[in-house]
Amino acid sequence: MTLATLQQLRSFNEGEHPLNLEPGQIALNMASQNFDSEASDYNMYMYVGNASNTRIDEGGTVLVSGGDPGRGWVRYRMRNVSVAGDSVFGDFNVLGSKLKVESNGAALSELVIPKESSTPTSGTEAGSVRWNTQQSILQSWNGSKWDTTSKVTVDSTAPADPSHGDMWLFLGPPATLYVYVIPTVGAASWISASSGGSGSGLAAGNGVTANSLNQIELINIGSY
Repeated sequence: MTLATLQQLRSFNEGEHPLNLEPGQIALNMASQNFDSEASDYNMYMYVGNASNTRIDEGGTVLVSGGDPGRGWVRYRMRNVSVAGDSVFGDFNVLGSKLKVESNGAALSELVIPKESSTPTSGTEAGSVRWNTQQSILQSWNGSKWDTTSKVTVDSTAPADPSHGDMWLFLGPPATLYVYVIPTVGAASWISASSGGSGSGLAAGNGVTANSLNQIELINIGSY
């Protein structure tokens, strides 16, 4: 069996395909017309002989009919991520640019992040983001724990593992609002933020409405 060299199995003509490939043999189509200006991407194609009787793309579409039995191939688009929408498994790094989520004009777009129902004590790289389905909050890994932006917890007990600026509405009685403060010097602590007047404190039922997640949903400033 004589194999053609890679030099002989490359084309610069748009839409040109090899007819036959030996199993494991490859061919390339490097036509400049493959450039997708809207996506700023070159769609280079690689053909890999797979000993089949068909000549198809990676989605299963037949590209060429005829040819010798057992010398078929599959055509793959050489790229990192397809603009048509690929599933990427493993690490995906965007360097020197921005990762953008854009609408196609017909529907709203969304960035889907990992979701978890548990609260593990370790994470991945600092800056990783997840949706905590147990607490219904967005969290980021700060290098030592899953953290959030400042938040309010409405409960009879202080929230575990708080961060600077977190707020806690103690249901009482008496109802009291606390802010978790980590000072430059000294120990971190929950500091009362409620007013001292009887009946005028920031409390549930006194101008404060909590939602089903025990978070402050509305503060009626007219009640103070």
